[in-house]
Amino acid sequence: MFGAGLTQCLPIAPQIRIRIGMSESRYKCVLFDWDLTLTRVIGDVSPEERLTTLFQKEGLPYTLPEVEEAIRAYNDNVKTGQLKRIGKKQTQREIAQFYRDVLTQLDHMELDWAFMYRLYDAYSFLPHSLYEDSLPLLKWLKKQGFALGVVSNHSRQIRPVIEETLSDYVQPEHIIISQEEGVHKPAKTIFKIACSRLGFAPEECVFVGNDLYGDAIGAVGSGGYGLGLWLDRRSELNGSRVLPEHVHRINSLMVVLDYL
Repeated sequence: MFGAGLTQCLPIAPQIRIRIGMSESRYKCVLFDWDLTLTRVIGDVSPEERLTTLFQKEGLPYTLPEVEEAIRAYNDNVKTGQLKRIGKKQTQREIAQFYRDVLTQLDHMELDWAFMYRLYDAYSFLPHSLYEDSLPLLKWLKKQGFALGVVSNHSRQIRPVIEETLSDYVQPEHIIISQEEGVHKPAKTIFKIACSRLGFAPEECVFVGNDLYGDAIGAVGSGGYGLGLWLDRRSELNGSRVLPEHVHRINSLMVVLDYL
C-alpha cells in the first residue's frame, strides 16, 4: 500500500530548526487531529476517568472503580471471544457499541441505541484544554504562511467548540468532522475532502495525529499525503520500529517543525 520503501523510525526529538517558512518547504498545508492531539478532554487523565465523567454527566452514577472493573471485564470478554473485538474505535457506531458493552457489564438497563448515540454526542460537551504546545505551534505555522486544518472523527456537536478554540488559526470550512461528512479516518475520502477544501494537492499536505494507523498511516497510505506524523506523547512504542515511508513518530507538537 505504501510502496516498496520503508524507513527506520527517526529519533523521537530531532533538533528543531530555528527558521522555517512555507516558501522553503515542500509542504504547504498542515492538518491536525483534534482530541488527544491538540486538546485533551478533562485533562491528563485515564480513559476510564473520562468515561466515568461522561457517564456521570449523563445521569449514570457509576464510580471510577466500577467503570474500571467493567472495562476489565469487557477486555476479558474480548480476549475470550465472547465479544467481538472492535479494535480502534473510530466510527459513531463502534464508539456507541463500546459504551453499550461497558454498560452491560455494569448491569445498566437502558441499552437502546438512541441513548448510546446521546452519549456519543455528549462527549463533545465535556470540558477540554489545549496541550501546552498546541498554540505555540499553530502561531508559528500561521505566521510562516502554512494553511491549517482539523480532521476529527467526532460528533458534529464538536464544531462550535473547535471553531471557538481555534478561531485565530483555522477557518471554519477547514474543520472536517466525520459525522458531518459521513466518513471516518482512516478512509481515503475524508483525507481527500480535507486537502481539497484547503486547496492543496495531497502530497503538499502533512497530517499530525495521536493515532498511528488512523492518522499518520491513514493520511499517507489512504489519503496520499506527503507526510504523516504520529504524535506519541506517552511513548507507547518501546525501542525502534520500521514505519512506512513518509510516516514518522514524534513526541511533541513542536517537533513538527523539524519535518517541514
